[in-house]
Amino acid sequence: MNLSKIKSLLASENISANQVNPIIDYIEIQQLGELTALEKGDLRELINNMLLLSQDKSSGAYVNNPDKAESILEALD
Repeated sequence: MNLSKIKSLLASENISANQVNPIIDYIEIQQLGELTALEKGDLRELINNMLLLSQDKSSGAYVNNPDKAESILEALD
Protein backbone atom coordinates (compact mmCIF):
# COMPACT_ATOMS: atom_id res chain seq x y z
CA MET A 1 0.00 0.00 0.00
CA ASN A 2 1.30 3.47 -0.81
CA LEU A 3 0.31 6.98 0.23
CA SER A 4 -1.75 7.65 -2.90
CA LYS A 5 -3.75 4.45 -2.23
CA ILE A 6 -4.35 5.57 1.36
CA LYS A 7 -5.49 8.99 0.18
CA SER A 8 -7.82 7.31 -2.30
CA LEU A 9 -9.29 5.07 0.39
CA LEU A 10 -9.80 8.01 2.75
CA ALA A 11 -11.56 9.93 -0.02
CA SER A 12 -13.86 7.01 -0.78
CA GLU A 13 -15.13 6.82 2.81
CA ASN A 14 -15.57 3.11 2.15
CA ILE A 15 -12.73 1.46 4.01
CA SER A 16 -13.13 -2.17 4.95
CA ALA A 17 -11.89 -3.36 8.32
CA ASN A 18 -9.15 -5.46 6.72
CA GLN A 19 -7.61 -2.32 5.22
CA VAL A 20 -7.14 -0.46 8.51
CA ASN A 21 -4.09 -2.35 9.77
CA PRO A 22 -2.23 -2.01 6.44
CA ILE A 23 -2.90 1.75 6.55
CA ILE A 24 -1.55 2.01 10.10
CA ASP A 25 1.42 -0.21 9.22
CA TYR A 26 2.34 1.76 6.10
CA ILE A 27 1.83 5.40 7.00
CA GLU A 28 4.66 7.24 8.72
CA ILE A 29 4.35 10.33 10.92
CA GLN A 30 6.38 12.34 8.38
CA GLN A 31 3.78 11.60 5.69
CA LEU A 32 0.91 13.13 7.65
CA GLY A 33 1.90 16.54 6.32
CA GLU A 34 1.01 15.31 2.83
CA LEU A 35 -2.62 14.73 3.85
CA THR A 36 -5.31 17.37 3.56
CA ALA A 37 -7.18 18.50 6.68
CA LEU A 38 -10.15 16.37 5.59
CA GLU A 39 -7.97 13.29 5.07
CA LYS A 40 -6.35 13.82 8.47
CA GLY A 41 -9.79 14.01 10.08
CA ASP A 42 -10.90 10.85 8.32
CA LEU A 43 -7.73 9.04 9.34
CA ARG A 44 -8.16 10.18 12.96
CA GLU A 45 -11.75 8.92 12.99
CA LEU A 46 -10.77 5.63 11.37
CA ILE A 47 -8.01 4.92 13.88
CA ASN A 48 -10.11 6.03 16.86
CA ASN A 49 -12.96 3.76 15.82
CA MET A 50 -10.66 0.80 15.28
CA LEU A 51 -9.00 1.28 18.67
CA LEU A 52 -12.39 1.48 20.36
CA LEU A 53 -13.67 -1.60 18.55
CA SER A 54 -10.53 -3.54 19.43
CA GLN A 55 -11.31 -3.04 23.13
CA ASP A 56 -14.60 -4.91 22.69
CA LYS A 57 -13.70 -8.61 22.63
CA SER A 58 -16.97 -9.49 20.92
CA SER A 59 -16.30 -7.20 17.93
CA GLY A 60 -13.45 -9.29 16.53
CA ALA A 61 -11.56 -6.11 15.66
CA TYR A 62 -7.87 -5.84 16.41
CA VAL A 63 -5.02 -3.46 15.80
CA ASN A 64 -1.70 -5.06 14.86
CA ASN A 65 0.33 -2.14 16.15
CA PRO A 66 -1.63 -0.15 18.75
CA ASP A 67 1.43 1.86 19.81
CA LYS A 68 1.92 3.13 16.27
CA ALA A 69 -1.80 3.86 15.96
CA GLU A 70 -1.61 5.95 19.16
CA SER A 71 1.48 7.75 17.84
CA ILE A 72 -0.33 8.63 14.64
CA LEU A 73 -3.27 9.98 16.62
CA GLU A 74 -0.96 12.11 18.75
CA ALA A 75 0.70 13.52 15.64
CA LEU A 76 -2.69 14.32 14.12
CA ASP A 77 -3.71 16.46 17.11
